[in-house]
Amino acid sequence: MQRRQLIHAIGAAALMGGRPSWAQEAYPARAIQVLVGFPGGGAMDVATRVVTNALADEGLKPLAIINKPGASATIATGQVARASADGYTVLLSTSANLGIAPYLYARLPYDADKELVPVAQFGVAQSVIYGSPALGTRDLNALMRRIAATPGRLNYASPGSGTTAHLAFESLKAQRKLFIVHVPFRGSPAAITSVLSGELDIGIDAIGPTLSHIKAGKIVPLAQTGSKRSASLPDVPTLDELGVRGIPSGTNLGFMMPSGTPAAVLSQWSAAMKRVLATPAVAGQLGAVGVDVAYRDARDYAATMASEQKLWQAAVKYSGAAAS
Repeated sequence: MQRRQLIHAIGAAALMGGRPSWAQEAYPARAIQVLVGFPGGGAMDVATRVVTNALADEGLKPLAIINKPGASATIATGQVARASADGYTVLLSTSANLGIAPYLYARLPYDADKELVPVAQFGVAQSVIYGSPALGTRDLNALMRRIAATPGRLNYASPGSGTTAHLAFESLKAQRKLFIVHVPFRGSPAAITSVLSGELDIGIDAIGPTLSHIKAGKIVPLAQTGSKRSASLPDVPTLDELGVRGIPSGTNLGFMMPSGTPAAVLSQWSAAMKRVLATPAVAGQLGAVGVDVAYRDARDYAATMASEQKLWQAAVKYSGAAAS
């Protein structure tokens, strides 16, 4: 979403205010559906449940999580975009469905700029570049020199073409002019297993799925995306620290609602999110799946998405990724 369009969307939601029925009932008066465009049990699903469970304790209940996986979360996004703007349908918004999908798909069945409005951001799931212990190095710069000296000899695994992890590595390849072959898998488990087994040399994935293997010493973390180290990997340097800048940081996670949702509802959600994210319990539960707390109100969340869009657009173009 473009910065001007996002800011406009925020203002439009505030100006439209509530519908006549809004004054007749306290919110929420019935179940709120939160659509998650990813499978149940994965890091995105678990992180959403951690936050929504805490929000329920703040009075936003009952909350029902509805998993609608597929098509880079665009199925869930389209359903929310078409929903009534009454505060009872919420979208888990990520870099996949808001930042990447507009460039991955030739056409989308919705216009996010016009049909969705940001509520707030709650976290960031950074990616980690990892390798087999057989590589014999923990130094990404040394590894990149090896790749440059033996172009096409090494391969890297990702959880899928067009994922945030894949596109982050493609951005690195473009910046450092590296020739290393991408091998996409259908999800994190298969990609990580390919490196664990020695089939492939290197991988990149969200931090969450790799954590147990890193702690067990089965794979070696080389670097993580983002401008600061994740609390989950405090001893692993960031690409920024290694002199590699301009790489997308990972997945920003937040919530969005249909445009026209009453400003009071948006404010209620944002304020409740800010409160629960300040608690150690929520931060700890998010950290367990590789998500760092990163609260941003609607305006800052919109600006963050807008600032990263050019990075995602360039990464998609360089990678050649396209939705089938």
